[in-house]
Amino acid sequence: MMKNLLLLLFICLFTGTHLHAQVYDSQVEFNKAKRSVKTMEVSQGSDIVEDAIKSKMAKSGYKPSESKGWMVFKNVNDPEISSETCDLYVKVERKSRKEKENSVVYFFVSKPGDNVTPVGFADNMLVTDGFSGQVKAQADAAKLEKDIAEQEETVRKTQKKYDDLVKEQSSLEKKIQDLQADLEKNKKKQEEQSQEAENQRKILDQLKSRRNG
Repeated sequence: MMKNLLLLLFICLFTGTHLHAQVYDSQVEFNKAKRSVKTMEVSQGSDIVEDAIKSKMAKSGYKPSESKGWMVFKNVNDPEISSETCDLYVKVERKSRKEKENSVVYFFVSKPGDNVTPVGFADNMLVTDGFSGQVKAQADAAKLEKDIAEQEETVRKTQKKYDDLVKEQSSLEKKIQDLQADLEKNKKKQEEQSQEAENQRKILDQLKSRRNG
């Protein structure tokens, strides 16, 4: 029992550390110069993550402009991001060719209109329930909605195919009924024609007998 509790405690501690360690410092090229930025990985496609960031920022009234692959949210006044007004720069990239469904997000904040002068992040910016955690949650929610929409479309298509098959079955059954009716008519005509052929042979036989006589 004690061993299981210790194991559970270790897993919880490791998981908590891992969640916080997902945001880390790195350097990227920005305006032909190396720039220190924050980096995090999100287990969703880059389009999903980018839309999630736009949606998260839109809720606070901020829309991005585009600058050489970066989303720029200007004059951000949000205590969850920084204690002072700033410009937020965010770039989302596919992690690798093999990991298309994983994304890397780079972000930093600077003085408004001055991307050279850095601004400090808010204390809760990088924790799991702060900006980074919200982006991940938003991306997961967006991916779920996308999966639901795609599955709804799949269900619609498969249901339509089934309905079409049911209609086709009804049409085929009608054709079979018509063919069976035609078959019965054909049988009746065969009988009538067989009798007519027999009658004509009898007439022929009578004519021939007269010729012989």
